[in-house]
Amino acid sequence: MNIENEIGNIIRFSVWRIPKANHEALMQLEKPIKEFFKNTGVNQEIFLLKVGSDEQDKMAEQMGMTNIAKTIAAKQDEEVWLELQFYRDQKHLDDLVEDVQKNENAVKIGKQFMDLLTPGSCIEGWFNHVNI
Repeated sequence: MNIENEIGNIIRFSVWRIPKANHEALMQLEKPIKEFFKNTGVNQEIFLLKVGSDEQDKMAEQMGMTNIAKTIAAKQDEEVWLELQFYRDQKHLDDLVEDVQKNENAVKIGKQFMDLLTPGSCIEGWFNHVNI
């Protein structure tokens, strides 16, 4: 089975910061969001950035890399979250975007979500699978 059939051909990658005080509110808001994506055939996974240690920093540097925790300017009272969304193909993505824009509840939840984030902290990108 190829990767397109397993997880999809397009991945949306998002990173955002949230005030730690908003953690529980975002967790509660993510429950209907995750259910919505599940019902549309989108696999959504969310991760919380594990704070780096000196040992992790040294390992990264030895390999010529930088620990991502050093490049994301999170404050002491913030968390960094990563979200991955997996789409079968461009049509799947386009159809979902169209459906969301027509759905008043989805738009409302999207606004609530953005209001919980640290303003201006959300970055995202869309990635196509590379066949090697």
